[in-house]
Amino acid sequence: MEELTLAVPGMWADHHVLAVRDLLREDDAVASTTASALERVVRVEYDASRTDPQRITARLAEGGYACGEPEQAEGPPTDKPAWLTAGVRVTTTNAVDLAMSGDHRKY
Repeated sequence: MEELTLAVPGMWADHHVLAVRDLLREDDAVASTTASALERVVRVEYDASRTDPQRITARLAEGGYACGEPEQAEGPPTDKPAWLTAGVRVTTTNAVDLAMSGDHRKY
């Protein structure tokens, strides 16, 4: 068995993970599939005598999940929001909300 790791930038939610796994599960040469929406990566274990990486990536592309380069982690934003430059923000609790608080409002 061979192992292949593919970056799938379009896989950003759980329903995409399920769709990718279902696409690869249709191929008898694929032994196991692990997909992560957080990492946007698919790890495939396959029988090299029956399929190859090009066929696996083609199957994903046909299903709408083109493989590409892994996305680089972005650093913190360099531009600050306008409200941050306004200075200190002070909030106060509404007196009615404070009066209604108590044990009956705890979850």
